[in-house]
Amino acid sequence: MHKQATNMHARGAWPTPNELRARPSTGDRTSVMSFGGSSFETREHFGPVCQWLRRRLEEGGPRHRIVCVVSAPSGLTEQYRNRLLELNRTPSDRLLDAGLPLADSLGAVLFAAALQAHGISATVAMGNQIGLRTDTNYTRARLQGVNLAALRRQLVPHQVVVVPGGQASAARSGETTWMGRNSSDLSAIALTAALGEEELEIYSDVPGVLDCDPTMVVDAALIPRLSYAQAIEMSVSGAKVLHHGAIEHALQNRLRIVCRRNHGNFETGTVLVADAAFQPAVVPDARSQTFEASIGTARDAAQQLAAADVPHVLMPGTQEGTRRVVVTCGFFDAWHFLATERQLPVVKQDTLLLTRVRLDGGVKRELVAPSALAARARELHDIHCAPASPLPQAQAETHASSPTPQPLSVRLGVQDRAKVPSHLGAAPLACSRSRVASHGGALVPPIIATPR
Repeated sequence: MHKQATNMHARGAWPTPNELRARPSTGDRTSVMSFGGSSFETREHFGPVCQWLRRRLEEGGPRHRIVCVVSAPSGLTEQYRNRLLELNRTPSDRLLDAGLPLADSLGAVLFAAALQAHGISATVAMGNQIGLRTDTNYTRARLQGVNLAALRRQLVPHQVVVVPGGQASAARSGETTWMGRNSSDLSAIALTAALGEEELEIYSDVPGVLDCDPTMVVDAALIPRLSYAQAIEMSVSGAKVLHHGAIEHALQNRLRIVCRRNHGNFETGTVLVADAAFQPAVVPDARSQTFEASIGTARDAAQQLAAADVPHVLMPGTQEGTRRVVVTCGFFDAWHFLATERQLPVVKQDTLLLTRVRLDGGVKRELVAPSALAARARELHDIHCAPASPLPQAQAETHASSPTPQPLSVRLGVQDRAKVPSHLGAAPLACSRSRVASHGGALVPPIIATPR
């Protein structure tokens, strides 16, 4: 198996993510749609979605096909994880890879069954039937290439092929792998590019990306046009926007992402494009995890997290000679990873990350107590995101005197150099995984930043 896989890769059967668009689609159009778990919270939710797909198939003609990437029903992945942890507090990553994707599989099977009940020819593709090839970095497998031969065969007799989000297969062994929490977007974008399509539709309970968490700010406003750069910035800061790796693939492959509501008239909300201007936004991350350590230990922690592809940001510490590492991947047990597995002397802090994105693209981060997160988010939103809202005098003076922001590739994940206390040293933070790619003049910033 290993030798065969290596030979196939050498022949180019599995293009790398940067080469996904090298294989244009043949025949009529195949639409790719991604449905979040909230699309199927109850039995009543299935009917309207099935009717919407029927309408789209009729509009597209008899040869129109749809690939639907489906997430697990809301809360089901957490239920599976909690049951596992009840039996074993530290299950192996390989065991988690075998168990947690079952939630997405169930979601795909239920949706395909509902489609069939509505007279639509539908089937499910799982694991190695999907064609997404990864490494064996369990629970966070990295996409290495795509081979859509099996998926294309299923699209011939079926109008709709339903794919469980985040599932893939190891390039060498063929075993089922999982690309991690919230990786359905990555599945959908990789499939869209490999099929030669230019647009992906993402459906959720809100029609797009809001300028703050609506559970904390009731008047959070929709952002109609969102740039890839700001989407990555918000995602790495903990916003439930899109998987940060998924946005990178979309930019590399020049895809247009259209966000729609998953019920009602399925209206379009936010469209992700390369050239949109930055919009003010406040990102409270109620699932962030904060750790403080010496500068050297913080550097080691950042490098370990970067190697594991875990999003995080670095911030000044509370004492001289320290820094804080804030992990923004809430589903990831950062304490176990850093303190137990890597045996790093880090101290967990009871603070949460709050990020503000400015109109000029500048980013300001702060750490607040959990009890104060919602109130502080509302305060910042009222000041900076309300239309034409005047700044208080003190805020206006601070805003006017703030230094010109550094390039996004330097700022991402760290505070502005001018704001870093002198005891942290004057050296700027360098990016450990530079992912700068050009697209219509826009830049994709690196995802993880680590100190030199």
